[in-house]
Amino acid sequence: MKKRLVTAVVAVVLVVAGGTLVADRGAWLLDQRAYPGSRLGSSLDELLAQFGLRLPGCPVEDLRYWSGDNIEDTFYLTFAAEPSCVTAFVTDNGLTPGEPLPGDSLALGKDGRVQKWRWPFAEAGLYATYSGAPKPEVEVDVVVDPPGRHVYAYAFETG
Repeated sequence: MKKRLVTAVVAVVLVVAGGTLVADRGAWLLDQRAYPGSRLGSSLDELLAQFGLRLPGCPVEDLRYWSGDNIEDTFYLTFAAEPSCVTAFVTDNGLTPGEPLPGDSLALGKDGRVQKWRWPFAEAGLYATYSGAPKPEVEVDVVVDPPGRHVYAYAFETG
């Protein structure tokens, strides 16, 4: 009897604590677009603002993201969209074109995190590369696949 009472009390405490955490911390806990291990307590909108990035105003698909905690302020973002939408993302974020590169020579492709997430850099052809500083002390590197539909972005704080 005593064991059941303790179990019931613990269950109630966990449910209340979990509900409070979701209510207090926001829906980011339920955001399935975040890769596992992403920073707790920051929504996608907050991360985009922190790194000075804006998503395009057109529909995007397969959006995923990850950000390190406040010690490692980094942000990874990927999505698919129509080529005109990808162009709008590049333009709206003030990114400058770089040298087109084959997938096997992309620095981003050698990043252990993106390998874990299986970001594919094996498409035949050259990947478009872009870089920029959308706000002070933030740098962004972007790769767009040869068909021009998939964006892979890495942003980091320099200061």
